[in-house]
Amino acid sequence: MAKLYKRTGIRRDNNLKDLSDTTQALNNLLDTLVDDASSTFISEDLNAIRNIFSYNLTSSGYRSIIGSREQTTNSSGTLSDFLPRITYQNRLDRFRVFSGEPRINGGNGLTANYYNFNQVFENTQAVFSGTPIKTDNFWENGNFTYSGKVTPEAVNANGGVEWTGYFIPITTGTHTFVVGTSALMTFEFETQGYTSGIGTYTEHSRIGLSSTFSGSGTGGTNVITLTTASNTNHVGVGQSVSNANIVVGTTVNAYDRTTGVITLKPPTGTSNAVSTTFSGNIVFSKAIGQDTQISHTTYVLEAQRKYHIRARYYIPQSIDAIAVTRTINFDILYPGATTTSDLRYNYLYSSNYDFSTAAKGQFPTFLENSIRSGGGSVGSASTSAGYVKVKSTKKVDIKYQPKTTLAAITKATITGTTTINTNIISLTNTTGVEIGNIIFGTGIPDGTVVNDFSINSFIVMNNSATASGSTTLTFIDHRGFVKRAVGSISSTTLTISSGDTSSLRSKMLVIGNTVSQFTGITTSTTSPSSTTLTVSPSQTVAAGTILYFYQSRGLIDDGLAAFCTFSETKCMITTSPTASGATTLNVQSAAGVANGSRVLGAQFATGTTVSSTTATSIVISTGTIAGLASGGNFTVTTTLAADGDRSLCCPPTDTSPPFSATELGLETTSSFPSLKIDSGNVKFDALTATVSAANITNISSTDSSTKRIPIQTPSGTFNILCA
Repeated sequence: MAKLYKRTGIRRDNNLKDLSDTTQALNNLLDTLVDDASSTFISEDLNAIRNIFSYNLTSSGYRSIIGSREQTTNSSGTLSDFLPRITYQNRLDRFRVFSGEPRINGGNGLTANYYNFNQVFENTQAVFSGTPIKTDNFWENGNFTYSGKVTPEAVNANGGVEWTGYFIPITTGTHTFVVGTSALMTFEFETQGYTSGIGTYTEHSRIGLSSTFSGSGTGGTNVITLTTASNTNHVGVGQSVSNANIVVGTTVNAYDRTTGVITLKPPTGTSNAVSTTFSGNIVFSKAIGQDTQISHTTYVLEAQRKYHIRARYYIPQSIDAIAVTRTINFDILYPGATTTSDLRYNYLYSSNYDFSTAAKGQFPTFLENSIRSGGGSVGSASTSAGYVKVKSTKKVDIKYQPKTTLAAITKATITGTTTINTNIISLTNTTGVEIGNIIFGTGIPDGTVVNDFSINSFIVMNNSATASGSTTLTFIDHRGFVKRAVGSISSTTLTISSGDTSSLRSKMLVIGNTVSQFTGITTSTTSPSSTTLTVSPSQTVAAGTILYFYQSRGLIDDGLAAFCTFSETKCMITTSPTASGATTLNVQSAAGVANGSRVLGAQFATGTTVSSTTATSIVISTGTIAGLASGGNFTVTTTLAADGDRSLCCPPTDTSPPFSATELGLETTSSFPSLKIDSGNVKFDALTATVSAANITNISSTDSSTKRIPIQTPSGTFNILCA
């Protein structure tokens, strides 16, 4: 009886062996543990403790976290545990919010789709058909050896796996993927210049059981050449090569995907694989279990950017692979490395990995909005939704020396090769190039800058090229750069023939061939559709000259750009002194100023508007209440008072209310008597206090006050009684 008990389990009629439903079998066993006939004990009762287990945590590991609890000091100085308790899970959750889903070196492996043997179709483009029998993202170091099935759910040892997802490099440069397998395989990588839609992958390798291609060979050598070089995508090192003029037992030793040249490895004891010169069909074949290897060197990959990748491993239906070794190994050669290493999971991301903005986390978002070493900007000058607050615990140190000559801003002129829809320029000389430099050349979009580069090898741009080919590239200093245009200068008028004056402002510098040093814009504000500017000094510059515009200062605040639009608000600059009470103001230009526009500034009474204009003067409805010096500025706007104080758009540079500007300096106005603070005492010329009658009450003889404000005057001290 005891032997029967051990062999068949607990209770012959209810044991696990007799039921196909394992949950019901477990219920049968658990139910016998209950003594109360009115109660039950079933599988679902174990849910509270499911998935609770200890994994790789030894006693020494437990000891290492002793004393790591969060504690706080109460008002009496006693140290106590923080309540509610802060767990390690709390900390991990906070770290996840801070760091987000890892984007760099934090992958979870490619998505693996498994297929049964009868879903494999070797000679089709997709290889697999139907729904995967299983999907996971198991990937450790890219070395797979299948001693049994590719997955327990498979019917037999055949079948296959398709891996899809993303590869994210941590270093900019070319990467070489090396794949070796004893079965059949394909390897694909993101098409260069891919943006979205179809054409995601380019297939670089497809190794089948047998492939036949036209080619030729020279007798007495170990070299053959395929007629069509692209057919080398079906060739791998270790494949068998056969032709009537090739020695039996010859295999592939190396190949060149660009030229179609293949180096052969003759069998042991033979010097030359090609016995006789020939031209004809060449057969490349392999057996399941025969190791072959392919390698693919990518175009220049940009660090921290994701690239689509796909690979397949499969065994055709016609092959019985149960008795052969079945492997596939993925290795990689990183930029600058001399030996390959395992392609580990942390560089690979599943096809459904969360790359959304919401999953970035606070720190990655901070990095993406930071100014790179090449310079840049923060916030937005086009919409208030993009405004940001900038704080500094130290002084803002702006080290900016304005450039004044074309030679000073030209960092390099180099010939490079561009490829359409890609952001990589191939070249052999990067002398003088800096990260952040502005790039100009055929096929280079406006606003293109140097994001990164490899010395004398390639340059990474922030935009993709719009044309392919060899072109001369000009690299311009980005520090203070505003824009480039084509135009001419006659006297003090700059005319743009290609481009417009958008984003150009007064005091910016103009640089170009034959342009005088320190040439600056004197027009206060420009219309985006305008093509002319006023500059100084007077000069003549030929038509068709390339002109570069630069800032004259190192720190530029465009925080009010969206608020102070040129179509609504204009800054006026006076050309002669204007006395208090004047109604006509001489300005540099009154172009675009509409009658009825509001006139704002400390020198103007509330409600002052424009009555009429000439090309260089403005007549206002109410005389000024303070004088303006030559070169003073004020605001004219068509907006309503309820839309905000547009006087902020043109802050005064020569006055500070309640002072009036004179040729000798600032003086107080008649409407604002002298007022100053002397040794902590407030001193003024006159004092007027207005009290509402409703606040005055009768004072009786018994009322008293102990609070007074003493006012000292040349006639003596007077006191103001305080209630």
